[in-house]
Amino acid sequence: MQPHGENPKKSEFEPLEAGLVRSLVERIQDLLPLPHTVNAILEAVNDPYASLSRVSEAILRDQALTAKVLKLINSAYYGMHTQVTTVSHAVNLLGLTKIKNLAMAISLAEGLYRFSGLPFGRGALWHHSQACGVATSLLASAAGYANPEEALIVGLIHDIAKALWTELFPERFLAAIKAVHLEGRDPLEMEIKYLAVPHATVGAWMIEKWQLPEIFQKAVALHHQPLVQELDPPLLLLSRALYLGNQMAKLLNLGEGGNYRLGALPGELLQDLRLSREQVAAQLQALPQAFFDFVEELKLEKAQNSRLDTLVEWLRAREVILLEEDQGLGPGALFFEAFAARTRVHSLEDWPEASGSDSVTFFWEGDRPNAVLARWQAAAAAIPGSNCLLFCHQPLPAPPASPPTPGLHFLGPEWRLEDLGKILLPERVA
Repeated sequence: MQPHGENPKKSEFEPLEAGLVRSLVERIQDLLPLPHTVNAILEAVNDPYASLSRVSEAILRDQALTAKVLKLINSAYYGMHTQVTTVSHAVNLLGLTKIKNLAMAISLAEGLYRFSGLPFGRGALWHHSQACGVATSLLASAAGYANPEEALIVGLIHDIAKALWTELFPERFLAAIKAVHLEGRDPLEMEIKYLAVPHATVGAWMIEKWQLPEIFQKAVALHHQPLVQELDPPLLLLSRALYLGNQMAKLLNLGEGGNYRLGALPGELLQDLRLSREQVAAQLQALPQAFFDFVEELKLEKAQNSRLDTLVEWLRAREVILLEEDQGLGPGALFFEAFAARTRVHSLEDWPEASGSDSVTFFWEGDRPNAVLARWQAAAAAIPGSNCLLFCHQPLPAPPASPPTPGLHFLGPEWRLEDLGKILLPERVA
């Protein structure tokens, strides 16, 4: 097998063996080495005879990292009330574990996402991973997880296998992404078809080989599995926060991990995190500013999202009616719960009436839109000027060329703010 020798014009590829992928991961220190500072920190942490001060020394030897650790601690991201001027001061305030994890997070963010060959744009995976890290740390902190900096790290590295694929199997990775975008195929199924092993599994192998903490390995392995049971309490919180943090980064289109397909949002997941939908919506609302603070304070590549800003501005003065089916509200509804001025939840059987002459935005999501289509066709004449957004998680067998009823719009199966903006405020979206 010659990873770089494949013909990108081929429509199909020879089957890739999982054993080959595993053997390549065994060479990860040559293919995708950890930053030197991370290795130094891990060496100090994993040496039972080393003093705790060695972790601080490993950070201090990297003057640029020291400056960034102190700058981030003093930033709006942390909201410290006391100016922190030295690493020892930071250790006294936050503890050595937090400082160690924060230094590792900064080093990982800068050291592992330096590749330009990503098929969905330079920096896109980097920004998605940063957004996922910040979102995961916000959720973990709200859920009472002891070390939110650990959550930041697992968010930063949850998709690290995709960086490896870009280096080793770029044509295969591109074929998998195209199958998702152009054919509506399931992302994880396409990974298995073209790359033999899902990225969550490969990422866990990489983390194991790097000798990062075992909880990181297990959380990354589970980041597309929200309902695995019988987990230790710390892993339960961390893996659930990572799953939901990944969904939040996708909801806001912050960066890109190859697609914007949303996963399920079962009530059991929120119960495990001990968070309500209102609390999760509040974290989603806080995510854009927290993400941009994180990126700005580290002086990383600028990440702006004008579509998000424009939509949020519009929604702040609007009401959205969320149409709920038996299984409850899905992940897309969280976007409106976080940013709309007001939301109301109604079942399809309890179809709401428009109030006054104001236009109303209705939102439904699910797999089978037949029931909501029938209700809207019967009600649309009574609520002129309103929109009904149908976010279909699965590709429609034959999407209509144009809305069969005024105000009816189809979205999905990917959650793209560009498509949402074209519907809600076409005059302001290019």
